[in-house]
Amino acid sequence: MVIPVVVMLDDRKLYKYATYLSKCSREAIDYGKCVGEKAGKVTHLACQQEFLLLLDCVEKQVKRYKRAKRIISIYRHNFNLEPPYQVLLDGTFAMAALQNKINLREQMPKYLNAEVDIRVTSCVLKELEELGSALYGALHICKQFDVESCPHKPVRTAVECIKHMARRMKRRATYFFATQDNELTEALKQIPGVPILFIKYNAILIDKPSEITIQEIEKPKDQLTEINELKKAIFGEDEKPRRKRKRPKGPNPLSVKKKKKKIQLTSIQPAAKTSRKRRRKKKTEREEQKIFIAYSAIYVNLD
Repeated sequence: MVIPVVVMLDDRKLYKYATYLSKCSREAIDYGKCVGEKAGKVTHLACQQEFLLLLDCVEKQVKRYKRAKRIISIYRHNFNLEPPYQVLLDGTFAMAALQNKINLREQMPKYLNAEVDIRVTSCVLKELEELGSALYGALHICKQFDVESCPHKPVRTAVECIKHMARRMKRRATYFFATQDNELTEALKQIPGVPILFIKYNAILIDKPSEITIQEIEKPKDQLTEINELKKAIFGEDEKPRRKRKRPKGPNPLSVKKKKKKIQLTSIQPAAKTSRKRRRKKKTEREEQKIFIAYSAIYVNLD
């Protein structure tokens, strides 16, 4: 009997799938209702249509979150955008969130996958107050968030205020700008390094980087090559010769182990027998005198 292997998901993956399913609540309810009705008589391919709709919705959510992660990484690596993210919204975005029943405090951190500080300028609040009861819901949402200080006195329109805040960033992405205003969106796209959020298909989305932003990313490389070419044309400077890398001539004596001398085992042969030599004893002076006297006596007798 073959026992199927059940792959247990960790908490992080389960949380991700739960997040995707929470965005497909309508499809999940329809599928659950269908399964409940046909629980007594389950047939082959029962509730297939509802299941395919739920699966399609989940796949779209997966693509949506991956797209956001990819675009945000562009701003992080090129414009020093770091969490916690500050989101600056206007009245049009707040109104769209109200109409689509999107809880910004809950959904914005999930979509950006980081801590989020949502803010609104005093110029935006003043404009919503002047527009009256038609935008009371948007005004009520905006008043829930902190007010970002802007230097405009007297108060400007929301479009002019947000454009000014975007121009102040100077090569460093400080805010996400959340708006549904087409005019403001086009103006923000003319400023490099400005991430833009909008609401579509009942969900928060991030706009792809504008052409100006892409040109700004590629600009340093192009400028460097142009400067080098101008130097060559004006001063006739040649490229500096590359310095040869110094390589070690030999192994480091400190890192090399000393060679051990091999001990040669030689057979021990018995030493050859040598003839014993007798040492002559040196004669003392007294003995020499005795010999001299004896010889002299012999010579005397002979005479």
